[in-house]
Amino acid sequence: MNFKDILEKRLDIKFYKFSNCFAFEIENFLSDEQYELIKKNLPNINNEALKKSNKDFYNKELQHNKKIYINELCQKEYQKYIIENSVLNNFSTVIKDPIFAKKLIDNLFFKIILSRRYDLKNFFKLLIRKNKYEYKDDKSLLDKLFYNYFYTTFEIAYMFNGAESWPHTDGLKKMLSLLMYFPDDNDHKEYNNMGTSFFQSDEFCLTSDQYKIKSFEDSNNFKKRNKFSGSFPYKKKSLFGFLKSHNSWHSVEPFFINEGFVRKNFNINILLI
Repeated sequence: MNFKDILEKRLDIKFYKFSNCFAFEIENFLSDEQYELIKKNLPNINNEALKKSNKDFYNKELQHNKKIYINELCQKEYQKYIIENSVLNNFSTVIKDPIFAKKLIDNLFFKIILSRRYDLKNFFKLLIRKNKYEYKDDKSLLDKLFYNYFYTTFEIAYMFNGAESWPHTDGLKKMLSLLMYFPDDNDHKEYNNMGTSFFQSDEFCLTSDQYKIKSFEDSNNFKKRNKFSGSFPYKKKSLFGFLKSHNSWHSVEPFFINEGFVRKNFNINILLI
């Protein structure tokens, strides 16, 4: 199946009021056939080799326990489970197409500018320089002076029953985060709170150096200080997204469905590099 219709379809973006980082949803981003085909081709969640690819998988003291990530940083796994799978390779290639990144950035540009108002370096880069959407490793001095280069990354993420992600705001290079969820066919009531969650917080955290949450205790204290505002629904076929800012606090709250349950999703990030 070809996914190139994604590059041609109109983006009907619906923004959520509960978020202070322009959280949004594009409903029916995938057709029924596209969604089922991708879901059928997701890697085996019980693969022990995949679990070993995350050195923290069995460390209960760290937030990355009970998680598997398949991305370009794990070259061996990315090659085996994405590049060598014709369906996932086809989909990821379309998602990483410069046409798709340009369409989203153009659509959200003024909101991105507003979100980076305290990040003066990138704020003025976005205002002054022209944007390019292909990766270029050997940029000349003129390239660096006159152009912004956007790059899209693709990741499959599995979170096993009881896992969570502590509140954070993401790194400076990340402009836009996109998510697609792959729920089981069973309609669990807990699904309403299993998408990415957001907080109405004025705590300033623009760079990784300001990242203060390093333990479960820090995470719980943050949640006591700040108001939980809402979560994306954990639903099929939609594309969800939000913008990085100085207070784009978000998390994945701990979930307890059953012992064999796994939360499955795609993480797609558009970076300014």
